[in-house]
Amino acid sequence: MPVRPLNTMNEYNLIRERSAMSMNIRRDLNISGVLGGCSGGTFNKVTINGHGTVNGDLDCIGFTCNGKTSVRGKVTAEIIEVNGSASFGGEIRTGKLRINGKSEMEGAVSARNFRSDGHTKVGGDMTGEEVEINGSFKVNGNCDAERFRARGTFRIDGLLNAETIDIDLYAECRAREIGGESISVRKTGIDSPFGKLMKALIFPKDALIADTIEGDEVRLEYTTAGVVRGTNVTIGPGCHIGLVEYKDGYRRDIDAVVIESRQM
Repeated sequence: MPVRPLNTMNEYNLIRERSAMSMNIRRDLNISGVLGGCSGGTFNKVTINGHGTVNGDLDCIGFTCNGKTSVRGKVTAEIIEVNGSASFGGEIRTGKLRINGKSEMEGAVSARNFRSDGHTKVGGDMTGEEVEINGSFKVNGNCDAERFRARGTFRIDGLLNAETIDIDLYAECRAREIGGESISVRKTGIDSPFGKLMKALIFPKDALIADTIEGDEVRLEYTTAGVVRGTNVTIGPGCHIGLVEYKDGYRRDIDAVVIESRQM
């Protein structure tokens, strides 16, 4: 039998009343000011305005930090938003994760939609569908996504893997290995205030550095790599590549250095 859609406020209120009678309604957790600590648990919305500490795992619908927060446990939520500074001591699983400021996560992170505007550090693996970086991004493990977009600087100690990888170089970016269907790396906005600030505060060298880069369509600028492998490969200015292996097409800019190239 098809499910009839919930389309009236009366139906909605009736469901809430029945759920309340069954004690299945999640309550909200609100922290304002400075709180030494509270226990974790299951909630509807968790909102922290000020400085708060949660000692334990959190299972909630929405988590919002406006200020400074420390969660000493795992977090499972539909939406997580950090405006300020937050640290998480365990694994994070969420549909949407937005960082506006600074965040350090000791465990693995799984977020369908992830965006960081500021500074983010992930202690384990990063997994998502959409990963967008505007600022500084550090992953101690692998980063696996459908689409990876970066404007700023990142360091991924393992594999960066995505169907589409789009990188605008403003400062030094590093990954041990990079793999995807479409990989595009370009140097842009270097004279912008953002580009100058990134180079002055973080890294003086604006380049991508990797051991191996492999994809179907590969277009690189200002990249240093041991091996670049792809169906169609374009090596642009500022590149220094040890070996290029290509299947169909290969182009090299006059200002690029390629030690060896061969068709597979």
